[in-house]
Amino acid sequence: MTKEPTSTIQRERVLVVDDDKAFRVATKTLLEDEGYGVVLATSGEEALSALRANNVDIMLSDLVMTKMTGIQLLEKVKAIHPHLMVIMVTGFGSISTAVEAMHLGATDYLTKPCNNTELLLKIRRALDAQQKDRELRQLREQLHATYSFGNMLSRSEKMKNVMQSIRQVADTDVTILIQGESGTGKELVARALHYNSNRSEKPFVAVNCSAIPENLLESELFGHEKGAFTGAMKQKAGKFEEGNGGTLFLDEIGDLAPTVQTKLLRVLQEKIFERVGGNTPIKVDTRIVAATNRNLEMMTRDGDFREDLFFRLNVFPIHLPPLRERLEDIPMLAEHFLTRHADLSGGRVKSISPLVITDMMNYNWRGNIRELENLMKRAIIKTTGETIMTIELPTNEHAPSTAKEPIAEVDLNTPYKDYISAIVRDAEEKYLTRMLRLYKGNINQIAKLMEIDRKTVYRKMAEYSIDPATFREAN
Repeated sequence: MTKEPTSTIQRERVLVVDDDKAFRVATKTLLEDEGYGVVLATSGEEALSALRANNVDIMLSDLVMTKMTGIQLLEKVKAIHPHLMVIMVTGFGSISTAVEAMHLGATDYLTKPCNNTELLLKIRRALDAQQKDRELRQLREQLHATYSFGNMLSRSEKMKNVMQSIRQVADTDVTILIQGESGTGKELVARALHYNSNRSEKPFVAVNCSAIPENLLESELFGHEKGAFTGAMKQKAGKFEEGNGGTLFLDEIGDLAPTVQTKLLRVLQEKIFERVGGNTPIKVDTRIVAATNRNLEMMTRDGDFREDLFFRLNVFPIHLPPLRERLEDIPMLAEHFLTRHADLSGGRVKSISPLVITDMMNYNWRGNIRELENLMKRAIIKTTGETIMTIELPTNEHAPSTAKEPIAEVDLNTPYKDYISAIVRDAEEKYLTRMLRLYKGNINQIAKLMEIDRKTVYRKMAEYSIDPATFREAN
């Protein structure tokens, strides 16, 4: 009797299904000598029972059995355990049936009498492939979770509108143009679009158009043939081919050179291109999501960006608001970054002082969310206790008036939610007052600039007891 190993490491388990006792016994001995756990079954029915009672990593099944054939067992197993690896065993006269089994989802097949070396090799190869497949599925699940709408943290109406736009367009194939200042999270939105679409199982490929020299960008996007230029020692596929079936994210699209703009326009129109130095048309099914922090409309008027390309890219525009227009999100984002980067202090830093939140709500955030994350990381590293008591906000001589009127302090004994609500209300009141003063109480203009309707402006003024006539008379 084989002695069970004392190691706590979980052994990989093989289910051997065969109505031939000699084969079962011989295979069991071989596999156990190699360190595998083995479960035996004499028929398809026993195999299904064994799968219900045991965690099995791979099934080795005879193809020709009475009552339930190997093909019938395979179909039932794949319906219950679609990711289970199955190797079919058959005689020479049934190889065509084994090939049929491969079409139905079998991983591989062996012919009797089995060569022990070949059997062990195929089992090992199948288990390694299964492990990689499992890791890939786990990675995809993590990506889906990371870029799900629930992880796009926001309480602001503007960001809720962005999330609604993502939901509406994610499962379509239209080209999307994301516009927003640097640091507002344009790549996060692009990834959310991909991982919430029917292309999520295919590649997401990101290219920063401003980070690649102009003379290399065309080759990077479209690939090149061997000898196309000095240093092109072999054929190379470009990012469009890498992203075939998936999504290609073109960040800083406004920095594309005119020659690349022309070639990109053709790909968008015809889904066909040639590699640099080649003349063979290559057809791809790659969805384009572009992003920019520049005003492409102004660039088209100035002749710096092709107007026809702009219209091709701007099929479904998404505008990301800067952080200064979504101040209510700062406490939530700060807590999120505190949790994400807790390891910078070994988990010691656990909270943020309400006074620090007040300071952050008064800051202009020219670098947006990226700047907030970087400053939070610095604060976590420098904090010696459990609570962040100070944050190094850079002085900004060019900050607009939004940063010059401090937000009123609130009693620190106030519950956290009430405290944040009071800060947001105070900021909202001051913002509305500034808008009324700046635009002389013109409600139509203010509503348009604030991207809300006139009724909401009037309701907010009533809520804060603000009389617009005061501003009209004062000017």
